[in-house]
Amino acid sequence: MNRRLFWKIFLPFWLAQAVLLGALYLRVHYRISSEHPWWIQPERREMPVLVNLAAQTFEQQGQAGLATLLDSLSLPKRSRFWLVDAGGQELAGRAIPERILADAAKAEQNEGLHHSFEANVLAASASTPHGRYTLIAELVPPPLSERVPGDILWTLKLGTIFSAVTCLIIAYYLTKPIERLRNATRQVAEGDLDIAVGANLGTRKDELADLVRDFDSMATALRKRMKSERSLLSGVSHELRSPIARMRLALTLARQASAGELQEMLDRIEQDTIQLDSMLEKILTVARMESGQIKPKFEPLSLNDLVDDVLHDARFEAAATGATITYEGVDNVQVNGDPGMLRSAIENVVRNAVFYSGQGGKIDVTLTTSGGNAWLTIRDNGPGIPPDKIMFIYDPFYRADDSRGSKTGGMGLGLAIVQNAVFAHPGAAISAKNVQPHGFEIMFKFSLLPGTRPPTGQEGQRVVQGAGKPE
Repeated sequence: MNRRLFWKIFLPFWLAQAVLLGALYLRVHYRISSEHPWWIQPERREMPVLVNLAAQTFEQQGQAGLATLLDSLSLPKRSRFWLVDAGGQELAGRAIPERILADAAKAEQNEGLHHSFEANVLAASASTPHGRYTLIAELVPPPLSERVPGDILWTLKLGTIFSAVTCLIIAYYLTKPIERLRNATRQVAEGDLDIAVGANLGTRKDELADLVRDFDSMATALRKRMKSERSLLSGVSHELRSPIARMRLALTLARQASAGELQEMLDRIEQDTIQLDSMLEKILTVARMESGQIKPKFEPLSLNDLVDDVLHDARFEAAATGATITYEGVDNVQVNGDPGMLRSAIENVVRNAVFYSGQGGKIDVTLTTSGGNAWLTIRDNGPGIPPDKIMFIYDPFYRADDSRGSKTGGMGLGLAIVQNAVFAHPGAAISAKNVQPHGFEIMFKFSLLPGTRPPTGQEGQRVVQGAGKPE
């Protein structure tokens, strides 16, 4: 499973934190040695010097001079100093807490430094001919802004800004298409299907982009389905009106007709009934195909035999107009399909070609194979279809009457049935185009059965010509 969105969320956050922590680690590691904490290191390094200075001052200037020295070394709310003798007696005349004395004893056993909850205690000792002295210092931690070096604070500030900007961009990047999708769902709920949420996505490729594009595809499919249903309803009402009106008129005339005329009226009603039944059957077929109620029953079949059967029947219709049907194709073309659906699709196209090629027309049918596919082409020499109307020929009830003749003899459902039958077969396709100098061509594509090896070149090629008469 390709988790593109997961990595888009994870990697930026991880990289931002990694950059921030890495920068902090390098700066802190550079500024802080193994002796902690860094902010007491100056006093710690000076303690051996200061204890000698304090001892010398006490011996030369007494208690008052020592007190003055220790006061000059102390910083308000930052550090305090005491000098004690070997017996623990403070020599500057100021009280020293027992806690400080205990921490000082621990500091002397730990390289002159002891960490405690309240403060950090330093201790350093020196000996003179007059005795042994210990200088004790208590250092209170400074404010955080003073303990952290300025460059580290700037790293923290810049890192925080960088993280905020990164998160803001990511949040916008992820939520913008969701917001558009949410607004689009409201439009769909209100009946507006002319939306394109993915129009501004550009080349973005992730799960959200796929979701938006799928939503657009769904809206397009719904729009086409609703258009098709409206067209179907409009077409049905229009097409049924004529035979029903004729039947009502025939019934009215039959009631008033004499015995000799009654049979003629009944024949007329029977003819309209048959036409109405055929019309309803085609309408139901289109509706069932588009709704998926008709499921194809696939089986291996010979496309050659199917085409032969269709052309054999088509020559009866071609005989009425003197049209010529020419067939050229290779043998052993095996496909997996529904025989009824494929026969209906090919038959509809061939009958249209016979009808629109007119008196003495010519219909060319070819069957070839290439690239694992079978290609069936049906071409007539009729007037063709205006280029701007070709895209509509598969719509139910659509008839390009002004280019293909005003008396079509059908309802415009044939090619709708053809397209639905073709699309029900995986890998199948249909295309249509005008041919020069005049005529129209429809091409079917079907996937060959695995292992099928139709002959190539002239081998296995078959040419059959008919002058409009059945063999």
